[in-house]
Amino acid sequence: MEIFENIVKNINIKYPLENLSEPSSVLFLDIETTGLSPANSEVYLIGTACVMDGRLYIRQFFAEKPTEEREILKAFSEYMRSFDTIVTFNGNKFDIPFLEKRSFEYGIDMNFAEKKGIDIYKRIKPYKKLLGLPDMKQKTLERFMHINRQDRKSGRELIALYGNYIAAKNEYCLDLILQHNYDDIKGLTHLLPLLSYPDVINGTIKAERAVKNNYRDYNGNLRTELIIEFTCESPVPNPVSAGFSDCYLMLGGTRGKIRVAVFTGVLRYFYPDHKNYYYLPLEDRAMHKSTSRYVDRERRQPARPENCFVRVRSQFLPQWEKIVTPVFKYAYEDRTMYFELTDEVKNDPDIFKRYAGHLMDMIFKEL
Repeated sequence: MEIFENIVKNINIKYPLENLSEPSSVLFLDIETTGLSPANSEVYLIGTACVMDGRLYIRQFFAEKPTEEREILKAFSEYMRSFDTIVTFNGNKFDIPFLEKRSFEYGIDMNFAEKKGIDIYKRIKPYKKLLGLPDMKQKTLERFMHINRQDRKSGRELIALYGNYIAAKNEYCLDLILQHNYDDIKGLTHLLPLLSYPDVINGTIKAERAVKNNYRDYNGNLRTELIIEFTCESPVPNPVSAGFSDCYLMLGGTRGKIRVAVFTGVLRYFYPDHKNYYYLPLEDRAMHKSTSRYVDRERRQPARPENCFVRVRSQFLPQWEKIVTPVFKYAYEDRTMYFELTDEVKNDPDIFKRYAGHLMDMIFKEL
């Protein structure tokens, strides 16, 4: 067994490690194996990295021959005890189960269950479309983040290189193997800022202001939109945008903007207790029984849920959950609801904070 150590000075991780755990307790992990199945393959290289005092300490546990697999597993298991958070790329499905299976064969307890796992792949996969990614390979994400790596080999190619090294102790093959794993490990630290996207999407945003804007559409018609500007704690590494219905989101750095079309016209408010109302067909509206008893019987009929309404002309904003009440609709069965854009609503920052979060949820559900 050989342990290779490298130190990267002045490491600049553009994501707060304290968002994950105590920075000194975070360990980055990537492994190289002779196949995809731990039932008939071995792990021959375990790469790790940790950050201390502004430096990145990379440690690689290498089996110079297959019989040394037990040694590197034991050495890694002992080294891992000092950390409580493990960061991987697709490690939940591959690296960690593989290590657990292989260590079990030797009676070594890795204690992964006691560790907090951060799988960058798993956290970013729901936002593949938002980021415009063709696939979810680590190298693809590195290109999205403008990360350059020296290694050009794939994990599959490394299996043959490892075989050549075992057969002839070819140092060139060893260098290629170590370089690939080194770039994967170092690349994990550079991919961490991707976690800012789920942080922003699932976290708390601070709505700073909401302003109405008039514009003309492609047909020259005058339209009105509401622009909600907000800030978020974690800066996203690259600007992104997405839309849903008449809503459009833009994110860049620590700032975001949501544009949503304002509907100007007539909508219906449906009374919830239709049994207490009459529907007046000639007026096409509902009236409470206490005030409609003087209406001729032939001009009224018991209200049903779908016709127990009153019309309101105003400006409205769409919503797909009851974020703001009262709720207005075009028709009773419509999924899209609206609330009135009153002066009271305009001046309530809490409403727009909740509304902006609701719009973001809807936009990302449609991705």
